Amino acid sequence: MKFLDLFKKKDALFEDEFSELQADMVDICNEYSKGVADKIFIYAANEGMILAHHFYCINNKILDCQELNQTGIQIEFDVSYDCQEQVLDILNEDIQKIQTLCEKNNKPVPKLMKLVYEPKSKKINADYKYDNQTTDDISVFDNDDNWFEEEKAKHSGKPTA
Repeated sequence: MKFLDLFKKKDALFEDEFSELQADMVDICNEYSKGVADKIFIYAANEGMILAHHFYCINNKILDCQELNQTGIQIEFDVSYDCQEQVLDILNEDIQKIQTLCEKNNKPVPKLMKLVYEPKSKKINADYKYDNQTTDDISVFDNDDNWFEEEKAKHSGKPTA
């Protein structure tokens, strides 16, 4: 029975560390949006190269990270290149830490994580893919752009292509 307890404890520690890294990703994006976003979207791909992207729903508008000053609210966001780079550095670092954590614990490494966080309800929805999402014809950038456009269409009521 002790071996099973040890195994469960190790699994719980892995889950805690994994959750902490995701929480760090959400926290930096929430800070970037000054806590006013209705939803925070984080795209984290790890398929031979790491790609992190964050975008937001504010006032029922989907806005890319550099567009936050187009919200129509009276808040000035720092969307400078330096600030965006700092956020991406943290996201990229957390994606790398997730890979290391998974490998250390003999767990599959997510090739893609799509995180959607709703600050008001503190609800997070995470979608993980463990198979490569890219092909010779579809890049990691295409997948990211497609998700952004899908969410934009959902909030505008327009169908996606």
